[in-house]
Amino acid sequence: MLIDLHAHSSASDGSLSPEELIDYAIEKEIKILALCDHDTTGGLSRFIAYGAGKDINTISGLEISATWEKGNCHIMGLGISSDYAPLESILQKIRDSRDNRNLHIIEKLNSFGIDITIDQVESLAGGDVIARPHIARAMLNKGHVSSVQEAFDKYLAKGAPAYVDRYRLDPENAVQLLLEARSLPVLAHPSQLRLSTEELDNFVEKVKCMGLAGMEIYTPYTPDDELPLYINIAEKYNLFITGGSDFHGESKPNHFLGYYRKDKPIPESCAIAVI
Repeated sequence: MLIDLHAHSSASDGSLSPEELIDYAIEKEIKILALCDHDTTGGLSRFIAYGAGKDINTISGLEISATWEKGNCHIMGLGISSDYAPLESILQKIRDSRDNRNLHIIEKLNSFGIDITIDQVESLAGGDVIARPHIARAMLNKGHVSSVQEAFDKYLAKGAPAYVDRYRLDPENAVQLLLEARSLPVLAHPSQLRLSTEELDNFVEKVKCMGLAGMEIYTPYTPDDELPLYINIAEKYNLFITGGSDFHGESKPNHFLGYYRKDKPIPESCAIAVI
């Protein structure tokens, strides 16, 4: 049985609408699918409603970017409640910070001779969240880069010339907020934390004490020879193991729905905790 517990729609920075994502998943014979858009629950009601009665089990999710210095720290909430007012208030604050950052990024890009506008970027967004992938796609459309990845590598990634930071929760507060919203907090793609084994163990122990429930181990970012390392840490702290493609559509063409590698399906066992 094919499953995927980490996919994105156009409600954040994916290229498919929530409805198109479900149609695509059904076409690929995926039976369990979680929508985990960045910093918004805006696509979830459409996602759940459209999936009702179809041959697929849909799961409400959310992905929050937390403060982090070395790489990226993302915390997902699986089974999230989208009507929890304190959560929605924080998400709005995060989105407002994104909007302000986008203006500063575009100002920097313009100073480098890259002539894109916020209107061009907004026209590529299908929901509440306007993010760097939309800026990258605008750059691609205008011929300033040859791919979305090139836009990130040269201009938009952390440490690149046009990078601008934004408001984020720290990891512990993100976990607590997701717990309050009646979801299962999951550490997404832990290899992106860029920690040593000892550092990762210490970090997981810390957030486990705050309520972390699971670790996303089967992801496109984790080399096969490192899978046992992450499995051992998850088992040490009694965390359930999950997996997802981090599917975005056009902006991440090498991420395949239902697979953590092009030819390796996400294990069915990863769905046990959420169904």
